[in-house]
Amino acid sequence: MKKADYILFVFLLILAITGLAIHMKLQTQPVAAASQIQDSRDTVALPILMYHGITDDKSRVSEYFILDDTLEADLKWLKDNGYTTVSMGQLLAYVEDGAKLPEKPVLLTFDDGFCNNYTLAFPLLQKYHAHAVISIIGAESDISSNTIYRDSNHCNVSWGEVSLLSGSGLVEIGNHTYDLHKTKGKGGRVGADKLKGESMEAYGQVLTDDLGKNQSMIETATGHPALVFAWPFGAYPTDGSANQILKDLGFRASLTSYQKMNQIEKGNPDSLFSLKRFLRTPDFDLAAKLTETE
Repeated sequence: MKKADYILFVFLLILAITGLAIHMKLQTQPVAAASQIQDSRDTVALPILMYHGITDDKSRVSEYFILDDTLEADLKWLKDNGYTTVSMGQLLAYVEDGAKLPEKPVLLTFDDGFCNNYTLAFPLLQKYHAHAVISIIGAESDISSNTIYRDSNHCNVSWGEVSLLSGSGLVEIGNHTYDLHKTKGKGGRVGADKLKGESMEAYGQVLTDDLGKNQSMIETATGHPALVFAWPFGAYPTDGSANQILKDLGFRASLTSYQKMNQIEKGNPDSLFSLKRFLRTPDFDLAAKLTETE
């Protein structure tokens, strides 16, 4: 290569790199500017929808399994009626820093982490650019990750799928216990609830061991621990005595199963604990429920 050609090549390379840097800076500026916009509201009404399994087989529809067509109809209705799906990160930014939320926010959550959340729900989230929290059971993800031929009707997301979901920018991974998702566990424990007569010290150790293990595995798969914990079966100490244990494990929000609207408060991080959710059953009237709560 001649010297003149070499100099020209270097000059063009510098221009290309400079142009790319400017482009990237411009791409990030709107996000940075948006993050500085403050929300004038002191409280915001937040409906949370709770999904479980998604199926394309009508014979498998149940209280906890809805058709993928139903989920798509929900996403379309929300969009057409002015609702915006938000992430837990956005809710935290509002509560902790007063950052602007959409006029009508809604949080979508999926419990258990069934593999159909990846194969059927995730493509719909992508299609509608909708955000969601998928709370996984670590022990079940272990099983899926070590199974070559999975039964598509009875499986959970693998850790590889957890990583892909998290990396999409649309899905936040929540913690649904590592192995406490049982209707009647050791000593008759329901999910992760406190046993009658159990000391707080003993109970705290149970939660720390199980949830902490799942936190570590989620962090390995996604690069960060879960921010939100979903109580299995909605069973939890209603006096709030477990909240400090959750906070010590790094959680900044928790989800229950009460069918009510939430009011989250600017400057009050505790308003993100014990959040209530509407269970999306096949006969749930989404339009009626959200309209009556406006």
